[in-house]
Parts: sequence; C-alpha cells; structure tokens
Amino acid sequence: MSPIAKTTRNIARIDRSLLQWVTGLRHPGIDRLMRTFTRAGDWQTWTVLLLAALLAGEPYRALAWTIIPKLLGTFVLCRTIKGISRRPRPSEAIQDFQTLLKNPDPYSFPSSHSACAWVVCASLGFQLGWGWPLWIAYASAISLSRVHVGAHYPLDVFFGTIIGLAMASLGL
Repeated sequence: MSPIAKTTRNIARIDRSLLQWVTGLRHPGIDRLMRTFTRAGDWQTWTVLLLAALLAGEPYRALAWTIIPKLLGTFVLCRTIKGISRRPRPSEAIQDFQTLLKNPDPYSFPSSHSACAWVVCASLGFQLGWGWPLWIAYASAISLSRVHVGAHYPLDVFFGTIIGLAMASLGL
C-alpha cells in the first residue's frame, strides 16, 4: 500500500473514532440541545434571520447585503464539493450507526451547516468588530451539533469551518 493510501486510511480511522467518541456522549438533554443547534444552522433559519435584517432597515440591511452573497456562495461551493466527493454520511457508511435526525442529503463532505454558520458568524465579527466570543460560540455549537447528531464526521465539519472562514474573509 502506498504511503498516501496508508495516510488516508489512518485519517479515516481517526475520523471515525472521533465521531464514535462524540456520539458516545449522547444523553437525552444534550441530544435536545444539539438538535436545537443543528436546526439553528438550517437554511430556513438563515433565510428568516437575513430577511429580518433586510426588513429592519439600516445598518442591519447593509450587513445582510454583505453576508447574503457570501452565504449563497458558500452553500453552492459545499453542494458542488459534496457532489464531487460523494462521501456517504456516517449512517450509510457505518453498520448499525444511528443518527438523531433525518439526513438532508446522502453526502457528508463538507458540512454545509458548519460552513454556513462560520461564514455568517465570521462575517458578523468582521463587519461589526465586536461579539467575537458570541459568534465563535454560536458557529462552534452548530458545528459540534452536526457530529453529535451523527450527520457528519469531524473532518467534514473541520473542512466546512475552513470553507466558511475563507468565504467570510473575501472582500475584507
């Protein structure tokens, strides 16, 4: 086996082990909280929040108009990468693995929820110049929730985070 193939196999093994460790921490109270954070990262939530900002007038409208193209670009980029990578979700790849929510699509890499959470939250931090601890905590909670509910491997979330941060930094 080539060194690249060995490294890839070892990374996948670590990724799966981390997923199983996180999902091993499931508890009814934590599960409810994680489902809530996952839903906070759904496209419906971002749509409602951005529409509210647009309707609220200035300065919120201007802020929304800086975030909307980045969010849409992030979503399209993630969907494109998912279509190319076609990495199956944990519930499809791991025998007897249980997810806490219905998978929105068959592919897991990268995490669109994480990417979108980070692009919005980092954009808010860059634009507002304040609230970084809040924005980081919010995006981190959404990202962690995706692993906890079993929708993603940790590396899916990590690369979603990188994509979101990169997209947020465009045009600074």
